[in-house]
Amino acid sequence: MFGHINKLIRVNLTKSRIFTENLDRYDLKEYIGGSGLAAKIIFDELDPSVDPLSPENILLFMTGPLTGTASPSCGRYCVCTKSPLTGLWAESHAAGFWGPELKFSGYDGIIIKGRSDTPVYLSIIDGKIELRNASKLWGTDTYQTEEYLKNELEDQSLKVASIGQAGENGVLFASIINDSGRAAGRCGVGTVMGSKNLKAIAVRGTKINVIPAAKNEMLKEFLRRIYVTIRSHPTAQIYSSYGTDGIMTMMHEYGDVPIKYFNKGSWTEGIEKISGEAMAKSILKKQWACYRCIIACGRHITGNESGTRKEGSGPEYETCASLGALCLNDDLNIIAIGNELCNRYGMDTISSGSVIAFAMECYEKRLISKENMEGLTLKWGDGDAIINTLHQIGKTKGFGKILAKGVKRAAKEIDKEAEEFALHVKGLEIPMHDPRAFKGLGLQYATSHRGACHLRGLVYHIEQGERVPDLGIHKRYERFTTDDKAFPVIAVQNWHDIMDSLIMCKFAFLPPASVLSMLNMVTGWDMKLDEFLKVGERTYNLKRVFNITCGATKSDDTLPKRFLEEPLNDGGSKGQIVELELMLKNYYEERGWTERGIPKEEKLEELDLSFTIPRLNR
Repeated sequence: MFGHINKLIRVNLTKSRIFTENLDRYDLKEYIGGSGLAAKIIFDELDPSVDPLSPENILLFMTGPLTGTASPSCGRYCVCTKSPLTGLWAESHAAGFWGPELKFSGYDGIIIKGRSDTPVYLSIIDGKIELRNASKLWGTDTYQTEEYLKNELEDQSLKVASIGQAGENGVLFASIINDSGRAAGRCGVGTVMGSKNLKAIAVRGTKINVIPAAKNEMLKEFLRRIYVTIRSHPTAQIYSSYGTDGIMTMMHEYGDVPIKYFNKGSWTEGIEKISGEAMAKSILKKQWACYRCIIACGRHITGNESGTRKEGSGPEYETCASLGALCLNDDLNIIAIGNELCNRYGMDTISSGSVIAFAMECYEKRLISKENMEGLTLKWGDGDAIINTLHQIGKTKGFGKILAKGVKRAAKEIDKEAEEFALHVKGLEIPMHDPRAFKGLGLQYATSHRGACHLRGLVYHIEQGERVPDLGIHKRYERFTTDDKAFPVIAVQNWHDIMDSLIMCKFAFLPPASVLSMLNMVTGWDMKLDEFLKVGERTYNLKRVFNITCGATKSDDTLPKRFLEEPLNDGGSKGQIVELELMLKNYYEERGWTERGIPKEEKLEELDLSFTIPRLNR
């Protein structure tokens, strides 16, 4: 086979058993790989009533057919499971070099079940798979774990994906970190890994450094042209020059950046201090690129004289917004320190900043006190409070033990009033884009299968005027209207589920037809565009069915009251709210779902998902 290695690893941690199996060729054509194939495996093998932190939950690390090939921006992997934060479908994606290295070591993915009696790590080197004792590593952060394993296994080129203390301590939004700062951040995938007593997975393949393509020469010629397409996209140019934080000032003009926990619409003086341009002038040392990436959006920053900030991975837009604007903090140094702490503890920076900003609003409204915070004063913009609270969360100490549960659960423990402004969808904290600035984004958040997620479509690019003819998006969709928003939201949601099955970085911004050409050249397939796009619709519906069997209902397809009823008084989206109900009704109809948001039987049969119908009926 080309593209796929055609091997999966199965690990039963309870019994310390490891074996391998071939991929199902029929499933590959239906789901391609990545999170699509993971969804099929999880649906087939996981009882939806399972407690996410029980040994019975399944944790999958998956690559796709483009991972590790010469294709650009395909250095990613995904982690899929049932989320401890939401109780629903969980997937989280990470870039860097770990995903390609897993392919080079001889495998497409890993399926992990059970729970080890003692801490272990998984070693996969040139096809040799071992479970090793990790008791000495329990309690170390992710950077220390990576360094330790490189020394123990005597290979500085080893790639390590690990959890820090947050995953060990049960922080419900714990992440998995690889390459000293690349994160599979959302949904608590690191929490599931910690519940299994699995500290790390170390991978190395020394016999190959690129996965061959079926039509290698044709691919090489094609890539020479496609590199120009990627580099010429305006957003890619911004990311290359200033990192993802390069959009900070632009998105502020739209009223998109969340300020003071989505309570303010404008903060020009603060935004300028935490922007990508400000980073480039102050703490930036160099760009950092993932495997075969020509954009290099990663930032490598300098340390500071006091030693509170180490040289290393720099913050991205979501982190600069969550630990910055969301908390009314304009100190880029504090953001950089907080970013490193989140990476070391292994915590999602979006959820981390969100629970801190939520706590700051609770403090302002006197729902929590200085005594609750063990002497901390959680005032807006207080950098010391942000750093100290991150430590409390990572260690699950003091009030951090409550915040470690995420805003939905924390609010229930604090006060009924706090539940009114605990900002989440399906239990997952809101990303750093305000849906009042882009109303299609509000619909995207409400219907995303993993909870509030800006990466389930990036529909705000469409609402900024971008057109995608291959997806049928030929016209401009105004950002403040709700008319006809269902179609573009569905189109980009389906498309991004394909991207997450390949797996390919969203920042490549390639036309779907070009991506399909690349896939066919790599695999030797002859897939047509309509068949290709149907994979995304099939995958999205399968994840929807999984959520329904886990107990999700139409009532979960909503937004917090702040976005539905509370307009901002200033900024680029002043006076706007999200009129969700009409958009949602049209969305269900366009999807071929019932008024209750359940895929109709004829839609499931059309998508070759008839095997899901008996479970739905139960």
